[in-house]
Amino acid sequence: MRYYLERTALTLIVILGLGSIDACRKKYISTSEDMAKHGWVLYETKDYINSNSWFRDATVKDSEWQDAYNGLGWSYAQLAGATAQHALLDSGIDNFLTGLKKPIDEWNEIECPSPNTKAGKIPCIQAEILAGLTFSYHAKGKDSKVIQYGSAFLDSTLSDESGLKVSGWEFSHDTLLNYLDLRITMAASYFAEGKFDSSVIQVSVVLDSLSSTETAVTDTTLVGRKKIAEQIKSLQEYLRTR
Repeated sequence: MRYYLERTALTLIVILGLGSIDACRKKYISTSEDMAKHGWVLYETKDYINSNSWFRDATVKDSEWQDAYNGLGWSYAQLAGATAQHALLDSGIDNFLTGLKKPIDEWNEIECPSPNTKAGKIPCIQAEILAGLTFSYHAKGKDSKVIQYGSAFLDSTLSDESGLKVSGWEFSHDTLLNYLDLRITMAASYFAEGKFDSSVIQVSVVLDSLSSTETAVTDTTLVGRKKIAEQIKSLQEYLRTR
């Protein structure tokens, strides 16, 4: 009888314990950080529609969560590219701009992956927003904006712990997209704005980073400009398919 009572009591304790754990589990509510992280998981599988929805939910949960606006910007850009709907691209830009105004703190920031060990700590979300604006404005043909946000990107990311300029940014959710893509995009916009010397500088950085034996075309005469344009186009195609 005593054995039976002890066994019954033990069983009740186990059941109550499991019930308590289950109750705690049910009380857990996803945070905006959780939602944004899941949005990026979907983004990386190219499910841009559902990722966009999760990012939107994250901004509703916490209107100050910067990475949610970052995700909205990139997912809208991808949807715009797939559907050729410029309104979606505008929505992406609006969210990027909103994200820039949000606070950066230790709970709302991570470090970007970098192939260059000298790159130091890169403010990842801020850099991704600036890069996103650079590419989005390029898609809209707004070259002055490309130069504005591309320059801000370079100023904010390419310094090591000693303050020296280095290279190495990669998009944390698609490492095939990196600082070389941004620089060649800036080169194209500088060219379109008639700032040929600045365009040549960006091309030179790209070629040097690729350890290419090719040299940047520095002739800015009418004939030389055509060659610069061809070089930019060739590098854009190479970077896109590498």
